[in-house]
Amino acid sequence: MAVLDDIPGIKVAVVVGGNEVTEYDDPNAADQDQPAYPTSTKYIECADGAEFSIKLYVNHNYAWGYRDHALKVRPLIDGKRMDGTIVREDHAECTHIRGYSFLSATTNQWQLQKWKFSNISTIDDAKKDRVEHDTKLAKDLGLIELQIRRCIIISHVSSNHDQPFKNSDKLELAEKALKGRAMSHGASFSESYEKIASRGTVHTEPVDKDDEPIATFRFHYRSRDALKREMVIPRSPSPGSRPVGQMSRAELERLAKERLNQLQEVNVKDEDKRVIKREFGEIIDLSEEPERPIKVARQGEVIDLTGDLTDDDADE
Repeated sequence: MAVLDDIPGIKVAVVVGGNEVTEYDDPNAADQDQPAYPTSTKYIECADGAEFSIKLYVNHNYAWGYRDHALKVRPLIDGKRMDGTIVREDHAECTHIRGYSFLSATTNQWQLQKWKFSNISTIDDAKKDRVEHDTKLAKDLGLIELQIRRCIIISHVSSNHDQPFKNSDKLELAEKALKGRAMSHGASFSESYEKIASRGTVHTEPVDKDDEPIATFRFHYRSRDALKREMVIPRSPSPGSRPVGQMSRAELERLAKERLNQLQEVNVKDEDKRVIKREFGEIIDLSEEPERPIKVARQGEVIDLTGDLTDDDADE
């Protein structure tokens, strides 16, 4: 759950499948220009077709007292402004933003269109106009952002009818527009609509004419493979690259067999070369057994790969 030390009492999380997703720190945060207002930037993992939502928690540690204000919460998905919500002190604690809500002109009922992750496909050969268009589109792609502002509620207003978002057939971008970025997904909307309770609409003004956010929470969403390519999470280790102490019995046995095969190949090649003269005439017989066993270091101890493997070695 993302928090900001400068704005105590506010927490934000992205929810997928009913669970708050694991968040990863931005590995490039130190190299980026910091906004003038407090900002939290995290990375999260996404999956194709999974629906997502945003949870905002506000508790008593937040400073509500100033001018009896409310919080205007505005989500931006891939840079597109979504319908926001108002959080007041008497209705705080947890606010769940589940997608785009609208008053249907067809049914005259409030309906909800849920957000979901959609896979990006790319095309190699694209014209200049297409690349320029897709470059602008990709600028904020893969980003869930929640902006929070202080406001004063002026009046309640009537709601207007609206239309649902129409999804494009697919998220397809020119490869050149991504400029090497490990983009994997964008956001789209559910094809079906869910009936929800009526929503009120209010007119607000910023506190002290200051309409800058007091806090922004940003979540870059990527596939697991894309997170690895951007070095957000470690890449899977290649076989044999892990410390010996973390290997299973089967892996240790495999290493022992490989080492034994190497020794046997050396003996075969040297079968006709058992005697080597040193510079001073000393003779060395390579057909004799080595006096010291072949050993592999393991985090402060030594494993004898020429002897029997014990259960203690295998279980570590």
